Amino acid sequence: MQRFQRSLAAALLPLAALLAAPAAQAVTIDDWQHTVPACAPDSLNSLRNAQINAPFGFVRANNPDVPPLVFTCNVLDSFATAVPTWTRLVLQYRDTVGGRVNATLYQKDKVTGVPAMIANVVGPAAAGVNNVAVPVPGMDFALNTYYVVVTLQGSAQNPPQAHTVMLVQ
Repeated sequence: MQRFQRSLAAALLPLAALLAAPAAQAVTIDDWQHTVPACAPDSLNSLRNAQINAPFGFVRANNPDVPPLVFTCNVLDSFATAVPTWTRLVLQYRDTVGGRVNATLYQKDKVTGVPAMIANVVGPAAAGVNNVAVPVPGMDFALNTYYVVVTLQGSAQNPPQAHTVMLVQ
């Protein structure tokens, strides 16, 4: 019996040490990124008229005769008490003309439900895949939820593409 008690005590020692260790003081949140094909289309128009290429990670707008395509990307928070240190909203896109792809970051108050635009980025002309960024204000998931709305204006010639949206430090 004593042998069993010693074995049990030896087995529980690491657990006791873990429980006695001080808790981590800072919570680190990594950069957030989301491919636009994984975002939710806002309407049947966006679903029907977008060319969604999930394997290559982009949405293309190739019909100029329909309203802009709109996709909403939820910015998930892992910790309701975390305050991320993200400083920039980044849009990865391709648009040879410029101005046809944009991403807008919104915050929505958890108490009142009132949304507010806090950052907007518009892609300038780029022949290849390009990244463009704008600064973002401090974000607080304890008070707000956040989401990014990506909009594409269609074109039959050189249709624009939205690839990825990111919040980075």
